[in-house]
Amino acid sequence: MTTTAIQRSGHPSGSWAGYGAALWSLLFAVAHVVWAMGWYVGLPAAEARQWFQRTGFLVYDLVVAGMCVAAVFVALALVQPWGRRVPRRLLLLLGWGAAGLLVLRGVAGVIQGVYLIAFRKLTPSPMQFYDLWFCLGGVLFGLSVKFHRGL
Repeated sequence: MTTTAIQRSGHPSGSWAGYGAALWSLLFAVAHVVWAMGWYVGLPAAEARQWFQRTGFLVYDLVVAGMCVAAVFVALALVQPWGRRVPRRLLLLLGWGAAGLLVLRGVAGVIQGVYLIAFRKLTPSPMQFYDLWFCLGGVLFGLSVKFHRGL
């Protein structure tokens, strides 16, 4: 770590991205657990009730929640001193993997939404903007890996 990479707070200049990625992951984990418990905040309640009645979907949702909890630790390992105990290659693989998957998911959702709106198969609503949430997570993970130990 170089002196120029340190801010007055003593943290690397990109640590905000790692903390942002950790917060993003935590919020997403909480949302998935809340949905699995039957409180469909932010989802169309009638449809969500049907989705979560299927065991496979409930298991999928809980697996995603677990992945999000693991992602909290990956994001923090990229900016915390204890993260140096994690093999660097593994940490970079997990960080770039998270960034890639989230950006891919977000961009695919945005493209699908634009297509459906363009061909009038979907009425625009604020709910379509949730795909940008995935893009945000991907960008935060990407930046946190990029700034990790001076990359």
